[in-house]
Amino acid sequence: MICLSSCSFLDEEVISEITEDNYYQTQEDAVAAVNALYDYISVGNSPLWGGEFGGVYYNDYWIIQGLCSDEMRTASPPGSPYYQLSDFSFNSSNIAIEKVWKDAYKTINNANVAYEKIPPISMDESMKKRLLGEVTFFRGMLYFDLVRMYGDLPLKLEYTKSVDDIEIERSSSADVYEQIELDLRQAMSDLPDSYTGGDVGRCTSGAAKTLLAKVLLTQGKYGEALELLREIIHAGRYTLFNDFQEVFKISNANTREIIFSVPFSNTMSQGWKGSQFNVQLLPAGLNNGSEGPENAQGWQRPTVDLYESYELRDRRRAVTFITSYEYSDGSMETFDPHISKWWDRDAEPRGNQSDQDYIYLRYADVLLMAAEAINELNGGPTGEAYEYINQIRRRARFDGVQEWDILRDLSGLSYPEFKEAVLEERRHEFVAEGHRWFDLVRNDKLVEKVLVNSEKDDALVADYHNLLPVPQRDRELNSRLTQNPGY
Repeated sequence: MICLSSCSFLDEEVISEITEDNYYQTQEDAVAAVNALYDYISVGNSPLWGGEFGGVYYNDYWIIQGLCSDEMRTASPPGSPYYQLSDFSFNSSNIAIEKVWKDAYKTINNANVAYEKIPPISMDESMKKRLLGEVTFFRGMLYFDLVRMYGDLPLKLEYTKSVDDIEIERSSSADVYEQIELDLRQAMSDLPDSYTGGDVGRCTSGAAKTLLAKVLLTQGKYGEALELLREIIHAGRYTLFNDFQEVFKISNANTREIIFSVPFSNTMSQGWKGSQFNVQLLPAGLNNGSEGPENAQGWQRPTVDLYESYELRDRRRAVTFITSYEYSDGSMETFDPHISKWWDRDAEPRGNQSDQDYIYLRYADVLLMAAEAINELNGGPTGEAYEYINQIRRRARFDGVQEWDILRDLSGLSYPEFKEAVLEERRHEFVAEGHRWFDLVRNDKLVEKVLVNSEKDDALVADYHNLLPVPQRDRELNSRLTQNPGY
């Protein structure tokens, strides 16, 4: 195993296994073990052709959220795993659903071993505290995504030699959420506010607080969520970029609006392991050998309903989608809308093997969550709630040069009207960022929104799709795992 220094975890090759009992002896061992968790959530822990294909947030996680909603459709053939997600014909054998579960539990298991083995190590106590904060952040983050996707879960808090060698019943969602809150509160206490040098990009106390607020909001604990969200807003550490396009500039990674990202930068030593946004989303066929995006497949595409729901001069529309491409000789290709927001054309004109991080938490989400919480607590919006949502709309009417007379500030809305306005603003703000399915489920709108979409009006969506099925593979390995209703 290769140990990493704490100051360069994004620039070095990371270890692939951290579970040997005799490994945890020094501070360097502890740092390397925690660094490996960043590897597990991003590029994965094995060479590309060694049986794995990226980590937890490599592609399937955010693709599921888009396809299992009114946000995206797939160009994959009928019957394929992604097609099944898009038309809601999937079952417990769907490989994408299985992979998220499998990779998340693999990462949780390695977090558990780190949480168990780091405390006895003789090392700098402030470093030990920070490392344990990172461990609990990741464990809370992963359990949060799992409980939202699958409901009741096997709640594993101790290291096991193999994630497949233990039979454990599912704990209630309430118990899982209780543990998530405990983990994130510990992370809030143990993590620093910021880092310097090569450590920039690690999870912070602000990231833990933001994620905890989202956890509380998801449970309907609006007062507790709003208290944390106000603390984040009033602290002033995070602000919106002036131009929506700046959010997705690689040079802006881990700055200003970006609260926490899954790191894909500088991972090319792992083989072909850049982030998958451009491969999955950009139009195929534009590579002419010297220009145009390489290896773009266009497998996942926005629904026409999503594309047409934007006002024409909404800055997010121009940044989020691409409908044409001009070559240097002046020739032009035109095509149906594809999602291009993750493509930083200045930094990566060919698009392939991208250093683009997956933005997991950003400040725009904080503002919209706060607006949502206020509306729920007060039975309608207040001036404060309007200010938060209108900050998002003001940025969206700025095209990078001037502000247009569109997306005027909201006012005078009832409780249900404002609730719908927040949901629509989130739809336009967070395309292909892994939010839409969660947002529709939280608002009990999944079936309604999918079936009114002209491209999905024959989808097999039903109320039971508010949860995904427990993977059949894992039920065969663990006879005590029950299945979710409807599957």
